[in-house]
Amino acid sequence: MRAKYVTGVTVTDLGAKAPFLQNYTAVVVNANTSARTLQFGDASTGPFNTGKQPDGSAAVVPAGGAIEVVISGRYAALEGGSGQLIILGN
Repeated sequence: MRAKYVTGVTVTDLGAKAPFLQNYTAVVVNANTSARTLQFGDASTGPFNTGKQPDGSAAVVPAGGAIEVVISGRYAALEGGSGQLIILGN
């Protein structure tokens, strides 16, 4: 199991190796007290688009919860730039 942290206004480079490649699925954990939205982009400068769950719904992670997402870009960021999400890949 590997983890990447997406924190605040920092753009996270997911790299070019499994398990964080495009079209792979991963679990995203939110330990914050409010929901957070995960975004992906192909460049560190954007544009960033809202990530999707396998069922196509938006990657909005509930407070204290976890969801499965489909990685859709090399770079990850938080919508609004506050909080932290943990992406877990196997």
